[in-house]
Amino acid sequence: MPHCRAVLEVEDPHAEALARALEPDNLQAPSGVEVACRAEGRRLVCEALVDCSEPRGVLRLRNTLDDLILNLKAALSALEEGG
Repeated sequence: MPHCRAVLEVEDPHAEALARALEPDNLQAPSGVEVACRAEGRRLVCEALVDCSEPRGVLRLRNTLDDLILNLKAALSALEEGG
């Protein structure tokens, strides 16, 4: 089965906290979608893997990235407000 893969990398001193904050959303990804985030020092690395055996797979990947970016923005805002 063909897969589409995207990697999002963000440099931030709170990379570990961001990875933990995004974990619950990633565990609830729909069938055919895998998302994993990890901290590598000051870098947050998130990988999205989507089944692309059908043309709509690319759209699912884009939607997954949109959701990931929105959740990341919320987590960054919460960290900024928290100090």
